Parts: sequence; C-alpha cells; structure tokens
Amino acid sequence: MAEIDVTDKAKLVIKYGLAGVIALTLFCSSLVWYIMYCWGNLDIYDAKIAGNMVGARAGAPGSVTEVMVHNGDTVKAGDVIAHIEVTVTDEQIRQMEQTLELSEKNLAQIKQGVMIQRPVFHSGGGGATSAEIADAKQKLDQMNRLYEMGAVSGIQRDEAAARYQAALSRGGGSSSVTYESSYQPPNEEAVRRAELQVNQARMALEQAKTSSSATEITAPVDGVVYLNGIESGSEIKAGDVVAYVGNDNDIWVEAYLNPDESDYATLGQLAYFFVDRKKYEGTVVEVISPESDEESQNNSTANSEAGYTSPYPSGKIVVKIAIPREAKAGIHFGNNVDVRLSK
Repeated sequence: MAEIDVTDKAKLVIKYGLAGVIALTLFCSSLVWYIMYCWGNLDIYDAKIAGNMVGARAGAPGSVTEVMVHNGDTVKAGDVIAHIEVTVTDEQIRQMEQTLELSEKNLAQIKQGVMIQRPVFHSGGGGATSAEIADAKQKLDQMNRLYEMGAVSGIQRDEAAARYQAALSRGGGSSSVTYESSYQPPNEEAVRRAELQVNQARMALEQAKTSSSATEITAPVDGVVYLNGIESGSEIKAGDVVAYVGNDNDIWVEAYLNPDESDYATLGQLAYFFVDRKKYEGTVVEVISPESDEESQNNSTANSEAGYTSPYPSGKIVVKIAIPREAKAGIHFGNNVDVRLSK
C-alpha cells in the first residue's frame, strides 16, 4: 500500500488549529464576562454631581483679570472670588436699575404672602380616569418639593393642589364648585433667595456706577466654592454665573434616562457610579417622571432664579442617587459621573 504524506496537513493543523483554539477561548471568555457584568445593565455617561448651590453672578460684562480662589476653597459671604475689568454703558446701567427694581418688588410681594382661593368641587356625575388622577398627584408632589426648596411660589403649588382635587372630584363626578379663601404665609427659603437677588442686583448696580475699571465678584453665601469654567482672560456677560457656593455635603448623583428605560429606575435599588475611574456605590432615592416641554421651561426659569443648579431636561426621567457619607470626601459638585443601573 502506498504511503500518504500528511506532513503538509499536519503543519496546517498546527499552524491554524492553535490560533483557532485561542480565538475560541477568548470569545467564550468575553461572552461569559458580558453575561456576568453587562447583561441587563444600563450605562449612563452624561450623569453629574448635582446639589443645592448658590450662583455667584457677574454684575456687569467684562474680562476676568484675576481669580482669587480655587475649586474646593471655603469662603465667607462677601469674600472676593474674582476681579473683572468692566465696560458698562448708560443703557446697561438703566437695565441694572430695572433689574434691582423688579427684584425689590418681587421680594416685597413674597414677604406679603398671598390670599389663595381654593376650589372645592362637589361630586356629581362624569369623571377623570385613574391615570389622570395619578398624574395630577405626581405633579403635586413635584411642586411640593420645588416649593420646599423655594424654586416655585405658593400660588404655583396651590394651583397644582387644585388640579389634583379637581381630578379626584371628577373621579367620582363633579356638578358644582365653590371657592374658599385662605392666607398663604411667605416661604422662608423663597424670601431668603429673593433677598440674595436684591443684594446682588444692588451691589452690581453700585459697582457699575462707581467703577469703570476693575471690580469684584463676591461670594453670595458662606460655603465651598467651585468655579464655573472661568480663568484669567475669560470674557463674561452680566448675569453669568462665575462660580457656585454652598454646602459641599448636600450633593447627589443625577442621571437622565429615556422613558423606555424606566425599568432601570426603581426606588431603593443599588446603583454604581464612577468618578475619575473610581467606583462608588449609592442608592436610588428619587425618580422623577418626564416633564412636558412647557413644564420644563417653567421650572427651568424658576430654578435658575432661585439659584437651584439642576433644572430637569424635557422628556427625561430624572434619577437621583444618594452618595454615601464616606464617599463624599473624594466627590465634589460639578464632577462628571458614569452610572450603571441594573434591572
């Protein structure tokens, strides 16, 4: 019988078989790793460290000539954050005078409190669906949280309460409505923030009138300061927030989800987040449903005026994650964060 030379075939098996085994091993390992660590997870790369901080605003347009603080410095109210060289026109001074006048009127109105007329609905026939009632209740809860922070007025909060009561009444039917009046005292937090606005507007106007060269941007409150991307030579406009000042311990992780990702956002669930590639654990403490475009615009304006630094984007689920006390030493307001949520 003639001998068959299999040398060439053996060489091919040795040459490519080993590579194939290695490739298969790597594929299987990668598949196992993906199933163990990625399957069922949602990774978010645009989350941030948010908090209740007060903005230190420029009172006039100009150029930053000197920054007096660093991120993480502790400051007192009135401490200088930065020097700017301003160029203020007569028209801009008139605008600042109008801003101060409006701020003073707003403060006076808030201090007076308001008389609220609450609608009282009497049951009859026809009504709202359970979904409409649930939606009205959710919006009322949201307005209550914003009111506690001073971000909305008592009138806006009571309007949400009235809509919820109306939905409840329609649930069982409504045939008539009466109104009862009550006095709504001023919210202390809203008064405090309105006073800050008046003081900042008055200081900006005084500085604009008395100085056409170097002027100062000062801290509005005591706390830890974080610069808002300014440096020497930065051009700024009147009203720009050059830094945030406040309690650096009153912070949380804030992530935004699409509505179809709601399964990943459950109160009390464990979440992982990464700051500068370091991994931390936290707990989901609040989930806020998406706002409509109109609500988002209204709340964004109110939050900005109140100094609240994290207005919610339209059409997104807002997830707030508590930061453990022991982790806060290495995390600061404004940090970018990667978040991983699991179903």
